[in-house]
Amino acid sequence: MQSTRKPTYQRNSNLISRLKGYRVALMLPCLDEEHTLAKVIRDFRAEIPFLDIYVFDNNSSDRSREIALRENAKVVRVQKQGKGYVVRKMFETVEADIYILVDSDDTYDVKGIWQLIEPVLNEEADMTVASRLSDHSSGAFRKFHRFGNSLIIRLINMIFRSSLTDICSGYRVMSRNFIKNIPLLRDGFEVETELTVYSLIWGFAIKEVPLAYRDRPPNSQSKLRTFRDGYKVLLTIVWLARDLRPLLFFGIAAIAILLGMMVPIAHYYPDALLTQFFLALVSVSLLTSGLILNSINVKFSELHVLYRRQTSTTISPADLTTLSASRVK
Repeated sequence: MQSTRKPTYQRNSNLISRLKGYRVALMLPCLDEEHTLAKVIRDFRAEIPFLDIYVFDNNSSDRSREIALRENAKVVRVQKQGKGYVVRKMFETVEADIYILVDSDDTYDVKGIWQLIEPVLNEEADMTVASRLSDHSSGAFRKFHRFGNSLIIRLINMIFRSSLTDICSGYRVMSRNFIKNIPLLRDGFEVETELTVYSLIWGFAIKEVPLAYRDRPPNSQSKLRTFRDGYKVLLTIVWLARDLRPLLFFGIAAIAILLGMMVPIAHYYPDALLTQFFLALVSVSLLTSGLILNSINVKFSELHVLYRRQTSTTISPADLTTLSASRVK
């Protein structure tokens, strides 16, 4: 008996018809993913047949490049090693209206793409993120990864006053406006943290969508190093807090010096007045620096918002004609 099940793209025909008016790009970072790359490309092409597919090869030593070309994907070589370099190259190279960024390891739910695309298409979000932590297989996260993710999320939510559940996800959909207005400086896996934090600071709307996350297929190995990359992510949060929340960062440093050093010294060595004066001066200087940098940040953010508003606002010839007619009346 022949199956009556319709293909996925027919079940999403309304979104498909709307998407046809947009340039949609799938961007795949790739480092030695010959065992999964072809499947990921085919699965996404089955969902959205008119995708522009880009594979960003970060010096693969296997057949990944050959497979990408065989699957009719556009291959871009990224010489500098690191996911941060790859994502920066993506943002510089690809021209589209809607951008899909997903890892090439076949661990994400391809069919969930519609849940990620719809909020961006409806302009309800500038970036949607597949949250992995609520629905994942038992072996999807290595030992300490879940603990590390939880620690990082708690820090981000505390420092930047958010309520996110997963900031290290490698499955995202982004608008053109978002892509063209986010600066990226990090070199490795911490780029995902950077994407999220800049979104929070500069007022871009983020929406998380819980999606299934599964184990890597056999013969596919993760490039993530638990302690090394975790340390880099934590360091990135510290630097971003310094740059984007200077009053909080320098205020905590000032309080730490005041309570952790000056008060004990004053208690145990009351005659060490010079040392106490020096520590008090350092604390006041740190707090003053935080206040000054915070004021500069506020003004810079205002200018950035005005710049985004100016560059994203366009008037079509038809709108201009209507506007002129209304003025004549």
